[in-house]
Amino acid sequence: MTQRQIKVIFQYRKASHSGPQDRTVYVLAGTKIIEAAAIAGVTINVPCGGAGICGKCRVKIISPQTMPTKADKKMFRADELKENYRLACQNAVSEDSVIEVPRVSPLDRIVVDSDVAKRFEADKRYAGKDKCFGIAIDLGTTTLAASLINLQDDAEMAVMGGLNPQVACGDDVISRIKHAANRAGLDELQRLVIGQINGMIDQLCGQGRIRRQNIYEITIAGNTTMEHLVCGIDPTPLGQLPFKPSWLGANTLKASELEISINPEGIVYMFPIIGGFVGGDIASDILAADILNQPQPVLLVDIGTNGEIVLVNDNKIMAASTAAGPAFEGARISCGTRAANGAIEQVKFDGDCVYSVIGNVEPTGICGSGLIDITAELLDAGIVDYTGKINQSAEVAPKIAQRITADANGQPAFVIEKKIEITQQDIRQIQLAVGAIRAGINIMLKKAGINAADLKRILIAGGFGSFIRRNHAQRIGLLPANIDHQIISFIGNSSLAGAKLALLSVKARQKAQEFAAKAQHIELSADSDFQNEFASAMIFPVV
Repeated sequence: MTQRQIKVIFQYRKASHSGPQDRTVYVLAGTKIIEAAAIAGVTINVPCGGAGICGKCRVKIISPQTMPTKADKKMFRADELKENYRLACQNAVSEDSVIEVPRVSPLDRIVVDSDVAKRFEADKRYAGKDKCFGIAIDLGTTTLAASLINLQDDAEMAVMGGLNPQVACGDDVISRIKHAANRAGLDELQRLVIGQINGMIDQLCGQGRIRRQNIYEITIAGNTTMEHLVCGIDPTPLGQLPFKPSWLGANTLKASELEISINPEGIVYMFPIIGGFVGGDIASDILAADILNQPQPVLLVDIGTNGEIVLVNDNKIMAASTAAGPAFEGARISCGTRAANGAIEQVKFDGDCVYSVIGNVEPTGICGSGLIDITAELLDAGIVDYTGKINQSAEVAPKIAQRITADANGQPAFVIEKKIEITQQDIRQIQLAVGAIRAGINIMLKKAGINAADLKRILIAGGFGSFIRRNHAQRIGLLPANIDHQIISFIGNSSLAGAKLALLSVKARQKAQEFAAKAQHIELSADSDFQNEFASAMIFPVV
């Protein structure tokens, strides 16, 4: 049984543009505006962490007219309230909406000081200020995301995502390291990802109506293995002690050397590598989250094939990566899919199984946020026990009981809709993913000498589509249970956001490099406690 999603259009204006730039997203009723904006890739500053006391997240709701909250009445004048100005962190959408975001855009906390733009503007051979572009790329193990940016005024011209075709050679970094053990395998992996990047460049140019010759720079944020593979550098030392990368810090190459089809003089900036499995994506996360300015202790978790974990306490940065597997990105799940139109992204039990689908279309699979939901609901209903076993004789509502069945292999399964089901093997994959991230968090908290209850803020990054339900993430053990879920905030794809910042600002790159140099690399796989923590963390919490 489906639940309709709400269409939200975000508009933000720039003085250099004649009209608004629109972003459309579909979310559930009750979603906070701040979270809907992050899903749409429209970052709104929230220095107070969503407490409604700083007034920095002001937006104007064009339609519909809404009633102000108590926090709104304290922050806005009477005339502003009448014009429907509201705090994004305090207001939720309940029907189709159009919301104008004042030009405090995803990139506005930096001053645009792109060295490429400066040199372009100084070169008298070129005319016009709108022909200098760059592309920011989040290079994930399972998925890629890319944004086309005007380097002159920071306008985002187009954005898109896609699968990493390297999954054909293995769906995690270890299998790809093994595949790259010989030159032919390494060349294949590089060719696959470069081909995908070039294909995405073509599509971005089509959306933005520009020529690829006018793209002069690309920034790439990826984990250590992915950055090695896109550069065609042998990653095999990463698969054995002491897990040593070929370089630390940032790396800059000519795009032509990598056969990336932009301007022949274009360059590629690789985000700084921190350690063996702690790569540029973590440095990009730290940059985008402005993490040293967050209330401390603060925990950042980027949930993907590699679970990136950053803990900051007393201005000391610890960073680690754990092999969560690609379950939350839809891989290794029988009906899994990435967060795109057709993905079931929310599930709840209300007499029956009720779900919502991205784009309000027919469901084609289930993405990460939906997997977290369904697992939590199955646990609460007693259909799945704390060991992860599906109980086919669970006493539940009749309509839900009818959905408990067996898969093609005769193993227990739960049917969400027609051919979309959660199998016993799917639950095991979710347990592995949850266990890896949970164990990593526990070890880092121990090393910092603090408890989960000491945390002032938890930042969750990742491309889930809609955001995960905080209580459900806690129910399955993905996040600590003994904390107020109000301290949990969602920041969207922070790896891509950091890549955008670095594309536009030399100072932002310097800041990322400083963060990378300052971060203490925690090698979880070498920690004597990890295996015990991992085994314990695979057991679902008993409530």
